[in-house]
Amino acid sequence: MTYTDAEDRSPQLRGALESVIGGYMAAVAEVLLTEGVPVAGVSAYGDVHDPSQDDFAGDVEGSVEFTRAFSRTLVGDGGETGLLWCGVSGWCFFHIPEGSGRSLLDSARWMGSGLTPEPVRVAAFLSEVRLDPREAGSGERPFYRAPHSDPGVLLRRLEIFGAVVEGTDPGADAVVTRLRSTACRRRAVEALTAADQEIVDVALHTGELDALAGLLEYVEGATPDDGLRELARRLARDLALRARDGVESVDEHREAFAYAEEQG
Repeated sequence: MTYTDAEDRSPQLRGALESVIGGYMAAVAEVLLTEGVPVAGVSAYGDVHDPSQDDFAGDVEGSVEFTRAFSRTLVGDGGETGLLWCGVSGWCFFHIPEGSGRSLLDSARWMGSGLTPEPVRVAAFLSEVRLDPREAGSGERPFYRAPHSDPGVLLRRLEIFGAVVEGTDPGADAVVTRLRSTACRRRAVEALTAADQEIVDVALHTGELDALAGLLEYVEGATPDDGLRELARRLARDLALRARDGVESVDEHREAFAYAEEQG
């Protein structure tokens, strides 16, 4: 689709860009989740003429966010981390330590590899970051297009990754929720059916057991994945019955394991 100068500033263009940026972020999230990275969410911003982005020498952007626990493991502190896609410079990893006063630009490690590299390449970049987050990539920012320019060209370039429409089902958040649920089910099945498992001695307060049951109940109600919903229900029941019947019942109450074997 070609946009005129007037249409370049239209809500329709912004919506179209956010749709394809969201699709690109979801495609990257899918690869990362397949590799076991705990993606928390994605975002997409498509106002190509927003003057507030001039401070960053950018315009449109997207991001892939991780769980706080993963970020802490990655960089060793409670600072802000993430993968940012900039519509001018491509992908970067950023880490802003708490209370440092640093900006995203100060901390960015740029991937290079062009404006819209394949999702598998972005995942490979994150693998490099996990080895050494302070040295992966480059501190020198690349520029692949001028800010606020040629939005129609950028739109067509991003369309190859698919599109999601915000405010509809599935929007970007709904797509990532589905992907996260699928990845979680896969990991749960692998864990439940792993060979050479041992019985561990873990002490829990009754309140902790109740909290765990509540979390499993939440998963059962919130996930769009039927398999994960059933696993959560059965695992909660297994734990409740073992708590009632004692340690001797550990091999008796294994409904979740039986279901996981069926899925495998």
